[in-house]
Amino acid sequence: MYTVKSVLSYIEKNSNYVFVYNAEVQKMMPNRVKVSLDGRPALQILDEMCAATGLAYKAQGNQISLAQAKNAQSGQPDKGQKRRIKGNVSDAKGEPIVGATISEKGGTGGTITDINGDFTLELTPGNLVTVSYVGFKPQTVKPTEGMHVTLDEQTRGLDEVVVIGYGTKKKANLIGAVSTVGAEELKDRPVTNLGQMLQGQVPNLNISFGTGTPGEAATLNIRGKTSITNSGAPLVLIDGVEGSIDRINPNDIESVSVLKDAASAAIYGARAGFGVVLITTKSNKDGQAHINYNGRFSFSAPTTKTDFMTVGYDVARLVDEFNTATTGSSYSGLNADDYKILEKRRYDVTENPARPWTVVDPQDGRYHYYGNFDWYNYIFNFSQPTWNHNLNVSGGTDKMNYMISGGMNDHDGLYALSTDKYSTRTLMAKFNAEVTPWLRVFSTASLFKSKYKQAGYDYEGGGNVGNLVFHAMPWIVPVNPDGTNVYLLPNSKDKPADGFAAMLRTGNGFTQVGKTEQTYAIGAVLKVMEGLEITGKLTYRNYAKEKQARAANIQYAIRPNEVLTASGWPFNNKLKDGRDTYENYVYDLYANFHRTFADVHNVSAVVGSNYERGHYKFVEPSGEDLTSDVLNDLALSTGAKGVKSSQNEFALMGYFARLSYDYNGRYLVEANMRYDGTSRFPRNHRWGFFPSVALGWRISEEAFFAPVRPVVSNLKLRASLGSLGNQITDNSAKFNKNTFYPYMRLISLANTTTLNYIFDNTQATYASLGDPTSGSLTWETIVTQNVGLDVGLFNNRLSLALDVYRRTTKDMLAAARALPAVYGYNAPYENNGELRTNGFELVVGWNDKFNLAGKPFYYGVNLTLADSKTKITKFKGNESKVLGQDYEGMEWGEIWGFRIKGIYQSDQEAIDRGVDQSFLGSRFTDKAGDLIFDDVDDSKKIDIGKGTLDNHGDLVRIGNSTPRYHYGITVNMAWMGFDFSMFWQGIGKQNIYPGGNNMMFWGPYARAYSSFIPKDFPAKVWSTNNRGAYFPRPVADLARELAMSKPNDRYLQDLAYCRLKNLTFGYTLPKSLTKKAYLEKVRVYFSGENIFITSKLKSDYLDPEQMTYDSNGRVYPFSKTFSFGLDVSF
Repeated sequence: MYTVKSVLSYIEKNSNYVFVYNAEVQKMMPNRVKVSLDGRPALQILDEMCAATGLAYKAQGNQISLAQAKNAQSGQPDKGQKRRIKGNVSDAKGEPIVGATISEKGGTGGTITDINGDFTLELTPGNLVTVSYVGFKPQTVKPTEGMHVTLDEQTRGLDEVVVIGYGTKKKANLIGAVSTVGAEELKDRPVTNLGQMLQGQVPNLNISFGTGTPGEAATLNIRGKTSITNSGAPLVLIDGVEGSIDRINPNDIESVSVLKDAASAAIYGARAGFGVVLITTKSNKDGQAHINYNGRFSFSAPTTKTDFMTVGYDVARLVDEFNTATTGSSYSGLNADDYKILEKRRYDVTENPARPWTVVDPQDGRYHYYGNFDWYNYIFNFSQPTWNHNLNVSGGTDKMNYMISGGMNDHDGLYALSTDKYSTRTLMAKFNAEVTPWLRVFSTASLFKSKYKQAGYDYEGGGNVGNLVFHAMPWIVPVNPDGTNVYLLPNSKDKPADGFAAMLRTGNGFTQVGKTEQTYAIGAVLKVMEGLEITGKLTYRNYAKEKQARAANIQYAIRPNEVLTASGWPFNNKLKDGRDTYENYVYDLYANFHRTFADVHNVSAVVGSNYERGHYKFVEPSGEDLTSDVLNDLALSTGAKGVKSSQNEFALMGYFARLSYDYNGRYLVEANMRYDGTSRFPRNHRWGFFPSVALGWRISEEAFFAPVRPVVSNLKLRASLGSLGNQITDNSAKFNKNTFYPYMRLISLANTTTLNYIFDNTQATYASLGDPTSGSLTWETIVTQNVGLDVGLFNNRLSLALDVYRRTTKDMLAAARALPAVYGYNAPYENNGELRTNGFELVVGWNDKFNLAGKPFYYGVNLTLADSKTKITKFKGNESKVLGQDYEGMEWGEIWGFRIKGIYQSDQEAIDRGVDQSFLGSRFTDKAGDLIFDDVDDSKKIDIGKGTLDNHGDLVRIGNSTPRYHYGITVNMAWMGFDFSMFWQGIGKQNIYPGGNNMMFWGPYARAYSSFIPKDFPAKVWSTNNRGAYFPRPVADLARELAMSKPNDRYLQDLAYCRLKNLTFGYTLPKSLTKKAYLEKVRVYFSGENIFITSKLKSDYLDPEQMTYDSNGRVYPFSKTFSFGLDVSF
């Protein structure tokens, strides 16, 4: 038996319906009625309740008006004097609200508004009128003739339903560490990757991208470092099915929930050791037909400065000065006469026919080059266009609903030569139907396809960017007057851009990667009895990656009328045609129970099991010496052939349970357990048990809190303690590439000239053993302690959520004590380590409105801030604590290096100091312009001692590579159909020492032949006329091989940055215009992504995020994007 009130509350909680009723119905709320709730459509429940209570209802859209049956059925007014009034209802923007419910308070009259928002109502004089509509705050007003009512939008706040493991919960009743993002926060961003949208939106959901390559996969982490043997990536579930945030259409997303602590993620077990990202896609909710279209056009450009030195004479002089200091000879090979010719062209921004940049030498007949060529702008394109289209169609009835969506995206990449192209296609279909009152079935199917083609060398195996930075000097041009490629130079053995620019221009060499993912899920929900239902679900996922990589010959010329062919790497005329596949089956069976006792005791439980099986396979045949430059088929190979292949499979099985209880939404308790088994460990070590518990207290619901509730509208304390298991070992280098079964010792087969044994005229294949393994490997156990506080002030206009946590990875796989050197192998990994991460998360928001020109002006500001630090608390390997390796007590990410006190201003200053710096290189440490290294231990000699924690010489901790203080700031405004949003994202601190090949930073200090030298670089080089310079005297290779290759605090970079991640302006056309075209909504907008960045990085030519991935900065550049879009709803 349920009260009428609890039945209506159940329907509102589990559907989009809202109820309005008069005083007579209000009096019936405590009445009890026998109805069946769980697993049934809302209207069937309502029919049964009304039949038992004598009530009747009228449904219009999402609004349901309740009244006594005699009045509802007859449509006649109550007996007595009546008056008729007319009025209109609109929203804050002045748009009419269609279907708003108008009801008489204390009487039985009621009606709804028409397409113009108008209504006519008969009511008893003296009674008030209540106006309500879903998504808006209801209003009770005094009726007047011609009255006009403006409804304000209602934020769901604490009533918001949040998706959690195998179910949902009201936000007010959450006691785990869960963050959510809705579709509104993600809409209309000019990106196709969900990771880019989520970056900075959720505290401690740390998202990074290694490069700006189209289709680049996001790297996810929750709450900092997880383990030394795996990446610690969270489990990503899309509608309950494991997937990738890189392979879902962001326009299909309804909400994203991030489960961070063990109490929240425990129910997902083995794959959820380091958190879960739950993605819920859109579906039809009201049974009505809807068509939504979104389209936009975008163009992109690099995020960094691109004005490099392009005057051939100046660059030649600069790099020759650097190279001569190192080798005693010039790099350019230009003689005095060449320099005179080059100097005459010094101010020719474009080629002057009277002073051509390419000259045929009369003596050797070869091309010679004297230009001022801008290689960067020749290679890269600064107006990359993108077209994006999305269509969503949904509909249904009260017993069935469906949703079909599709998206397409076409993007031109950064290369101006043989433009790289990226395209995606997505398709999703969802179906849900009630077959009988006790059986509901559902299905989901999705398809993702992408293709990316980039000319040049294999971009996944070294790529173009890492080679374009070599030898593309501005006095050299890329193309001869006869149209042939420039490859070999007359006065140097070096090749412009290592020939990669010529390869891009020709386009015969390329890499094409196609990805296809198909996901199918079917299931059924069986209602066993009141409050108990059983769900069964089968999921199949197939992922395939097909890759063709072609290296092709190029033609070039060194003299007129002479064409030569380049061969050898990277032009060795070779084709690789590989395929990766992954198949995954998941079976879920679980029961949900929910009951409310005495209207205040809410009990729910989940119990079930799941089984997962996966199979990976990789094969890559290759062939050389193809007979065609343009046809790409291995059958055309006439040279050496080969094949690479591998395959693995795994299985997981788990049993889970959750029991939740709350007393009247005030005292909250939840307990979870998971018992998991994996095939990755030895037979007797495969199973683990992982429990968790969480407690919550909504203090604001206590009676004693009533006096302060007008100010403090919500106050909740949360605490949780739990454990989860980790069985992922994806650090290939630590497990001899055996990441699936690390307890098995590998045997490698190979041919080699080291063993000169010939059998039957064939060189013998030999087998070798890998490093020994431990036979007792088992689960890593992740224990998380979390304390949280949720506060809402001033009717929740000001909100705050604070979480403080400690996560300890126990029994962590780590190296054992070193084995005797005579054994010849490394020590095996064992469950002997421990890693501890401490951190916090803070979310503060303010949302309010005020009247501007008589219309409501809505605004909101939201801040997220998160931080964490990690320390190895237990480690048996590296007992001598050699720096640069893991050791017990190490703070994760620590950087040891030298302190720099300045630059010697004279040779005599170096002599007078009397400190031996020869450890850093004998030639470049004791002259004017050389760095002064701090003699920390006063030994009069710069060294690193034994390089250990106890004896580290002059080394000190100079920084840490762990990103700290992740933050995001969101500002939203809306008024009269106009909307504006601005999102800033960044980190507060992170240290990186630039790699020796980071030419955008070091310039010729890295290599004399750096292609792209920033224009501000010469002003940073020390000389007797520039004693306050940032860099020392000019010496080529100093950053790569000599004194500056050792980390020091002078050139240690702080990558702290603040990025204007998104800026959006939009305007929604008035409904008075759109309804004439039978359109529900039309919105136009402008949006920009990665528009602006300010950083502590001492280079405007590098993006801080690209430095994080590759300290050499040689990656596909990041882009800023500007788009114009249109949203239309039918």
